[in-house]
Formats: sequence, structure tokens, C-alpha cells
Amino acid sequence: IVSNKLYATNVDFPLKSWYLGPIFRYERPQAGRYRQFSQFGVEAIGSNSPLMDVEVILFAATTLKALGLKGVKVKINSIGDEASRAAYRTALVEYFSKYQEELCGDCKTRLEKNPLRILDCKVDNKKEFFANAPKITDYLNEESKAHFAKVVEALKEVGVAYEIDPNLVRGLDYYCHTVFELEADIEGFGAQNVLGGGGRYDKLVSDLEGPQTPCVGMAFGMDRLLLAMESEGLLKENNDYIHLYIISIGDKARVTTER
Repeated sequence: IVSNKLYATNVDFPLKSWYLGPIFRYERPQAGRYRQFSQFGVEAIGSNSPLMDVEVILFAATTLKALGLKGVKVKINSIGDEASRAAYRTALVEYFSKYQEELCGDCKTRLEKNPLRILDCKVDNKKEFFANAPKITDYLNEESKAHFAKVVEALKEVGVAYEIDPNLVRGLDYYCHTVFELEADIEGFGAQNVLGGGGRYDKLVSDLEGPQTPCVGMAFGMDRLLLAMESEGLLKENNDYIHLYIISIGDKARVTTER
């Protein structure tokens, strides 16, 4: 969008696209969570409609079901607009500062840099004080509440089972409004059963020096997705399909391929 200046062309928005490629992460590697991994994702660019959030969530949920994975669960939350998050961030810093000495090393750093990430911690979330932390839903303004209410209503209409998780924030600062993750019931995966996730990020394009452009998207980590399918016995070899189909264009090519 930014580097190719698609916003200055005659592209019809919303623009829907997909990608597949290598990604590198800074965090410590874990089981099914590698330093370098492959990611498949979809993006819907140019629409601020809550229904576009639902379309992306529906795509993700039906993809996992189509692959044969069972027990697929969609977890959603709203982290509101910029004003809502600013008020919530202040409340989190005030609350967790009282328990600073009990926070893990990563969360002590997050308290200063990005306190919302504390809610995503798999270490501190087991501690007693964590349960009483402020909830983002108490700090959403009316616009943010209305957006999330439409998302929830539409998910019900299209029959997507979901669970509202008030501690779900996703890891990147540019997210706003709807955020979501997709889990599957995979034996032996434990806490690593999140196979994909995403959300809305209306300021990302402008932060990269493009125009204000609403966006929503999601991605699957292919490595973990393949591990999940392997664990469920869904990667059985199937030879009942076409491996190669040659299309000849022009008489010269047709003669060559028919020899």
C-alpha cells in the first residue's frame, strides 16, 4: 500500500489480498514458535466496517475447520480506539506498579514500554493479583463499544462460536478495536494451541507515512499449523490428485508437448 502507493491508483477499496512468506521474530523460540517461520495471512484494506472484521474472522475459523481441525475456538476482545487505550494504559500502569516486584522480568520492562502486553504474559497471569487487573471493557468510549457490539452481533448471525477474553490484547502496538485469536483442541500442544490471530489496525498505514487507511487482517503460523495437522493425523499422503498439468499455448508449443 505505502511503498507501491496503491492509495494513489484506481484500486477499488476495500482491497483484499493474501501473502505467504518467511517471517522473523525477536522473542525467544518455543515449541512450534521458531525464530524464523512461515506465515500465511490475509488483509482487507480500506474499510472501517465492523462487518469486515467479521468476514476476516469467519474466513479464519472456516479455514481451520476445512482442514479438519476440531474444537476450533475463536477468542475475541476490543482494545478500543486510541483514546480508549490511552485511558486503559494509565490504569494498568497504576495497578501493576503496586505489584512491580512480583512481576516477571519481561513484564517489568513491559510496565514502562507497553503495559498492555502484561495481560498476554503466560507467567504472571497465574498470580493472584492478576485476576483483579483493570479490564479494557471498562475504558472503552461509546464509539469503541458500538464497533465491538456490531462485531459480536454479526458473529452470532453467521454462526461463529466465540468467547470474549478481556485479557486478549495481541502483541503489537498498532492494533485497535477488534483483536482475536483462534485455538484448536490439539492433544499435547498445551498453551501453544493458538494457530492464528489478528485484528484491526487503522493507523498502521499512516504510521508508515501513508494516508489514514483502515485495515483488518489475520495470519496463520504455517509451522504450528502443520504441526497441529500432523498431530491430528491430517497430513496423510493422498495421491488421488493431479501432480502436473501442461497447457500449451500456440501451435509450436502444442506440437512440442504432444510428442
